[in-house]
Amino acid sequence: MIIKGNDDLSHIYIIKRFDKAVLIDPSHSYNDIKTQLTGYQLAFILLTHGHIDHTALIGEFNCPIYMHKDDYELSQNDDQNGSKDIKLRRQFDLKKLDVRFITDLAEIDFTDEKIKVYHTPGHTKGSLCYLYRKQLFTGDTLFKDGVGRTDLIGGSTASLNKSLKRLFKNLPQNITILPGHDDQSTLKDELKQNTYIQKIISK
Repeated sequence: MIIKGNDDLSHIYIIKRFDKAVLIDPSHSYNDIKTQLTGYQLAFILLTHGHIDHTALIGEFNCPIYMHKDDYELSQNDDQNGSKDIKLRRQFDLKKLDVRFITDLAEIDFTDEKIKVYHTPGHTKGSLCYLYRKQLFTGDTLFKDGVGRTDLIGGSTASLNKSLKRLFKNLPQNITILPGHDDQSTLKDELKQNTYIQKIISK
């Protein structure tokens, strides 16, 4: 399920199975999150990257937090993680949390299933996408009709293009993309309508 964000705050996604739940990019609406988690044990948090509009509430939950090591410092640096831009104060210290680094193509156990990790640098050095069943949680790597910006600290257009080409090459087109902002889409639809994707895929 989704708790919608906006331009300044990311969507929050919650995966539920049996009596367990996974929380992706918790950054706002704490009470709504707690309501949605009622009756479920929060197994872990997944971070798509280290910007504050995706991480602001991670200190409010007692569970492991998975992220890529390349965004660890970024998430702690308030001059780089966007907290000053959107006036959102960081209230967590990663050194005091159960942070676990994950790498490309790792598979995280979730009840009787697995969540596959794709390291997709470009928006940030440590950007990640997570594949669960036929749903790809893309953070700020890929949007409907767009892609993540690369002009921030740690951004790289060349890296983003490489990451995107890899996703479209290796994943089936019927995969649903669930981005950090805006509406969901599919890889198939993005191949048809996303001019940025069309441009890099044709190279």
